Amino acid sequence: MNDLTAYRTYLNDLVRKRSYVKVQYFTELHELITLNALVVSLPTEGNDPMVVLSTGDRIPLPKLVSAGGKFAPNYEGYAPYCETCDC
Repeated sequence: MNDLTAYRTYLNDLVRKRSYVKVQYFTELHELITLNALVVSLPTEGNDPMVVLSTGDRIPLPKLVSAGGKFAPNYEGYAPYCETCDC
């Protein structure tokens, strides 16, 4: 199982648990957004995997930085920067 597949499995577990978690992601303008939300579903739109939050936000999976304190494989080195935010 590669890192991305393992991370998708983790996200699917968050969908099943239905608990609020801290979510961080980058917008199209590369702004880091931090919020608390439920991960509702993980649909695919076209060929693009998405993360849908209870807030209504639809995040392309490659833009997701972390969920529930676990960083996406492409953003593991971002922990020192993201955890300094008092959001």
